[in-house]
Amino acid sequence: MTAVEVTLTPMNPPSATGLQAPLPLLQQTSAVQPERFQSELITNISAALQTPERTQRPPCLLRAPTGSGKTFVLGQVLQQVGQGRDVLWFWFVPFVTLVAQTLDALLHTAPGLHPVPLAQGRNQEVGAGTVLISTVQSVARAQWRKQGYDMDGDDDTRTLAALLARARAQGLAIGLVVDEAHIALDKGTEFGQFAHWLDADYLLMATATPKDQRLTDFLVHAGRIAQRHFSVSRDDVVAARLNKQYIEAVVYSLGGSMAQVTDVRRTVLRQAWTRNQAIACLLRQRNIACTPLLLVQVANGADTVQEAAQELMQHCGVPPEAIGQHSADLPDPILMAAIANDSTKQVLIFKQSAGTGFDAPRAFVLASTKSVNDADFALQFMGRVMRVDRTLRTAFAGQAEIPAELNTAFVYLANAEAQAGYEAAVQATSSVKSQLEGQTERLAQRRTVSGAVVYTNLPTDAPPLSYAFGLSVATVASGDGEMPLAVQSLHSTDPQTSLFAPPVAPSAQARAPQGDFWGMDELAPEPAPATRRKSAPTTRAEVVQTLADNRLRAFERKQGSAVPTLHDRLRSEEKPSFVALSAIAQQVARELPLPAALQLQARQAALNLLTQKELHRELTTGTQYAHEIAVVTDRRALAREALAALQQLPHAEEEDYRLIVQELVERLRPALEDALLDAAQRAPEAGQAAAALQDAQRLRLLRDAAHWVIRASAQELREAIFQAIADQAQAVDAQALPDVMLCPEAVPLERSEKNIYGVLPPCTEDWPDIEGLLFTDERQWWKDQALTLDDGSQLRLGRYDGAVQLNALERDFARALDGADFVHWWHRNPDKKPYAVRVVRAEHAHYFYPDFVVCVAHTEGAAPLQRLLETKQDTKDAARKAQHWPAAYGRVLFLTPDGSRLRWVNDDGSLGDAVKLPDMQGVRERLAQTEASVGQGAPA
Repeated sequence: MTAVEVTLTPMNPPSATGLQAPLPLLQQTSAVQPERFQSELITNISAALQTPERTQRPPCLLRAPTGSGKTFVLGQVLQQVGQGRDVLWFWFVPFVTLVAQTLDALLHTAPGLHPVPLAQGRNQEVGAGTVLISTVQSVARAQWRKQGYDMDGDDDTRTLAALLARARAQGLAIGLVVDEAHIALDKGTEFGQFAHWLDADYLLMATATPKDQRLTDFLVHAGRIAQRHFSVSRDDVVAARLNKQYIEAVVYSLGGSMAQVTDVRRTVLRQAWTRNQAIACLLRQRNIACTPLLLVQVANGADTVQEAAQELMQHCGVPPEAIGQHSADLPDPILMAAIANDSTKQVLIFKQSAGTGFDAPRAFVLASTKSVNDADFALQFMGRVMRVDRTLRTAFAGQAEIPAELNTAFVYLANAEAQAGYEAAVQATSSVKSQLEGQTERLAQRRTVSGAVVYTNLPTDAPPLSYAFGLSVATVASGDGEMPLAVQSLHSTDPQTSLFAPPVAPSAQARAPQGDFWGMDELAPEPAPATRRKSAPTTRAEVVQTLADNRLRAFERKQGSAVPTLHDRLRSEEKPSFVALSAIAQQVARELPLPAALQLQARQAALNLLTQKELHRELTTGTQYAHEIAVVTDRRALAREALAALQQLPHAEEEDYRLIVQELVERLRPALEDALLDAAQRAPEAGQAAAALQDAQRLRLLRDAAHWVIRASAQELREAIFQAIADQAQAVDAQALPDVMLCPEAVPLERSEKNIYGVLPPCTEDWPDIEGLLFTDERQWWKDQALTLDDGSQLRLGRYDGAVQLNALERDFARALDGADFVHWWHRNPDKKPYAVRVVRAEHAHYFYPDFVVCVAHTEGAAPLQRLLETKQDTKDAARKAQHWPAAYGRVLFLTPDGSRLRWVNDDGSLGDAVKLPDMQGVRERLAQTEASVGQGAPA
């Protein structure tokens, strides 16, 4: 809106209750000069509304960007229409804050109108030019509608129905204005039905967005068949210097690791204040008497405003007297406007709920610490910084353009996702094209494929015969009230309805007795004789026979010289029952690698010197650029993440956490002292600040640095503790090996010369569904179990299940083991069986079960030794598992498939030499190279 010069005469506000005499009118003079596009809009909209024939008078829609002076244009239109006819106007807005703002704007710019809040004006003797202002929500009430809007009155309050009847009786025409219609008409058509009841002679709407389905639905329910829209593009508003030309959204590109420990709120406030100060410097250099105002939008809550003010004072050095605060949850537009116009204030902090209903032309920067993804709300907030201050328009009156640095609205967003809402708002506004002379849009009713009814507005060159024919609304009356047509079929009494009803379960249907429903008096059948269970087998031969009777084949484990070094039990490992973790924790923290880069990051985090990208995107043109800025570290979040990392350490307790932090603090102390000294040499102010640090403050910085190291090195700390625990692993005997392995007769197994059970375990790819092979009673024997025989000995049974089976790669390797002359025997080590060989992992809480236990002669004539081999797809996992091995078996060797061959996995995870099966010479050589590790554990 252009500058306004107004002279007002004082008046006493009317009482809110009681039917009273006519409102005293303000005597005003206004020197407002409309811009060219505003003049055209006023003339053209007024002409359309002044069409003599009521049925030919269109609903008029004004589409114009925020800050273009929509309220001013509407007020002038109402004045011009009122010159030809006495009209009582109803003006509705979406927010309660806009009631006072609209009232104030009309008082200042429309001397021919008499604005008053609806709650007060409904009790007054209204007349021509009276404008009753309220929110849409105040009248969009179904309960009122059902009573004809004649149910909320008493001796002191006039109902809407009585008010309307009184106005009609006085010969007043009725006008309806819906301002900010893109928000006011949100979700629902209850207000549309109010408009239908009001049956206004004049209908005028204003919106900041292009075509909106909500407007279309409102018109349908208001009983209108078309509308005429008048539009002004943002380019026209910018050319008139009512809007800033550019809109720049600023977000922060924080990587996954930085997002959790960066105090984005403090960073946003600091950067926004810095930008505001830079703009103030530019204004002073150009001798422009304008103090830029930083707007800070915070979340709703008890202390959010005070917290933001404290941040600005403590960390940005903003004087307390320069900060204006609106801490109430309910908006106070008068207070907001007073702060916005007070040039001694450089910051205005307000809550999200109070973000509308005030103008702040001297605001260039908005800092939003709360996510606003809704484009409509984003448009309202952005409107606070879009306007151009009068001092700038005056200073650059004779120049072609205002410099870009003073013609840009900056929006700093703590939540990068909120940029979508602001960008959508700008795109919606920018898509409006100028249509100052007006264009008719006819409403059309359409059905979707699903049968739903929608209404669309289509531009047309031919106006309708009447704007008030109306369209049929897709609802019907029922005993339950109004319901959509789609629901009507559910209430149908059509005799064929039951054909399409959902089927009812037979169990739920009542059955009528038929005939002799008691049935025949017959003897109950004799129960079948129970089958006597055979006694349990008590000898080895009986067990084998019982297994055969249940279609299970038994494969006995080899004994004696055929399997040298093999006893009933294999050697295994278990974690120590007690771990002295305090000593381990200190040792791990003392030996944790601290490369120079990590120490630098830790110092920067402690001193708020970490840098991240600040992304700037100009929302009107889409251009973008980035800056590296120092971000503020969120100390509490950093401490929380460090604690979370410590809590993931195995067996660690709070005392261990303290020891680790303390050890790292001492290791980082020299680096932090060097950083403070270096800062002092580069900047005297930094040196003074460093010298003023107390011991407690230095300790806090050191703890912050230690927390950064813990957070960054969580995996290394965890693995180091696991390694220390693995170094204390105890060698034990596993449970006894099965004496017999079982397999269903229907599953053929390949003979194996050197497997300790004489067969290759079944292959996973060929394994059938056991449930379909064995009967229920047969499956009672298909399990791992130990049977006590009559001589007191135990016969242990194992089964070839999924834990013992081989995949195709492992089967090929097993066949190669059978053919290798240096192999005495081999055993498929199952996964997680109690008799399996398990190895303590040096980097994980779980155990590791190598695929094969192999007894080999490393060289010709050498004594047989047991070794562990693993075929592994994941080379990284192989490298981690290779960090520890049991002394009884020596280093575990890993092979991985590489096309049609196998390759060794080196200790670092890289691929080594190739092994081409069935040639096993390379395997023997690798075993010989690592023979020295047998009898020796992995180095600590």
